[in-house]
Amino acid sequence: MITGATSFIGIHLIKEYLKNDFNVIAIARPNSKNLNRLPKSDFLTVIEIDMSEIEKITEKIKLKKADIFYHLAWNGTRLPYRNDAAIQEKNYYAAINAMKAAKLLGCDTFIGSGSQAEYGKCIGKISETHSLKPIDEYGKAKLKAYETLNQIAAENNIKFIWARIFSVYGIYDYEKTLVMSTFYKMMKNENIQLTRCEQMWDFIYVEDLARAMYLLANTSCADGIYNIASGESRRLKEFLIDMKNVCKSKSKLQFGAIPYNNEMVMSFEALVDKLKQNTGWECNVKFKEGIKRILEFMN
Repeated sequence: MITGATSFIGIHLIKEYLKNDFNVIAIARPNSKNLNRLPKSDFLTVIEIDMSEIEKITEKIKLKKADIFYHLAWNGTRLPYRNDAAIQEKNYYAAINAMKAAKLLGCDTFIGSGSQAEYGKCIGKISETHSLKPIDEYGKAKLKAYETLNQIAAENNIKFIWARIFSVYGIYDYEKTLVMSTFYKMMKNENIQLTRCEQMWDFIYVEDLARAMYLLANTSCADGIYNIASGESRRLKEFLIDMKNVCKSKSKLQFGAIPYNNEMVMSFEALVDKLKQNTGWECNVKFKEGIKRILEFMN
């Protein structure tokens, strides 16, 4: 079962499961504009239900038991909603209700989607034991959800995995992310104003992310927190130059045209040793290859 099924990550996770011949129940908000993105398959059942009513899921399906429950649904992931405490509090309670639904369905494994935002401002390498100092309401709510879900899972003997996801990109990504907004400008050969882009960053292609999420549920890995990233950090400037070269764009990258602001995070260098050691996962899609795939999809 996968909440947030029509989200950027949800769609690719569903495809990963269908590729491996699993039956999947996709849970989407009623009248989601992205329902048409879901693949057509006899192994896929789509249930439209609001997260505020997720505990009623047992009334909408004949299934008595599910094995794995992924909770991806989360509103307000972009500014200015990331700092809306009321929206993030609703997300927190939706996550608790998702765990209750998983319990009702007798799920053995619950996987929640955490965020790099839980770590806050960082310098240097970030392992799963790094200090947690979220600076926005989004990060605070994610961390609070992890702490509560971990406790509920332990009390009910449910295997609990918390995937702390770093910067992901790929097909169906939100059009205003740094990667996608820059991509569209490059396709139009527009000049692009940027900061000096000296930040150390990590981008993971969405299919690599989906495979990591799949393996976390289908290998005998330990419970707990897992960073999900490519594990290959570089200066942001290098990624953008790679994009320009792949797109064969005539855009001028105007580094330094925009000053850094006080909220700028200068370093997100994720360590993914735990993920690799516990699941055998490796990052298969290099950044240039991921951009090529987006380019081919758009054309």
